Amino acid sequence: MARKKTRKGRVSRSSGRFGARYGRRDRKLVADLEKRTNSAHVCAFCDQPYVGRVGTGIWECSKCGNKFAGGAFLPETSVGKAFKNAMRNALKDRSEQYTYDFLNEEDEDDFDEE
Repeated sequence: MARKKTRKGRVSRSSGRFGARYGRRDRKLVADLEKRTNSAHVCAFCDQPYVGRVGTGIWECSKCGNKFAGGAFLPETSVGKAFKNAMRNALKDRSEQYTYDFLNEEDEDDFDEE
């Protein structure tokens, strides 16, 4: 697949401002990171894509006004996702552990049927 070119040469992304400095791999990593940081993020409280970065690790939803802590470049880190899944599984296992069959059964002994 041919690369897109402009009149001056290749199309560069956000890291094009670095020119020939810092090496190709580092410029690519910066461009990928900035693309993910500036993309639309979904709010965990109102489920709308209005989350923006206020500062390092501070994120705010412009729709519901909720401000929360997250990662430096993404609102939810991989460790946070793993912790959330672990808690969900632990709570699910705990709720299945304490099931009582007599709460779900209908009354078999009806006293009105004599």
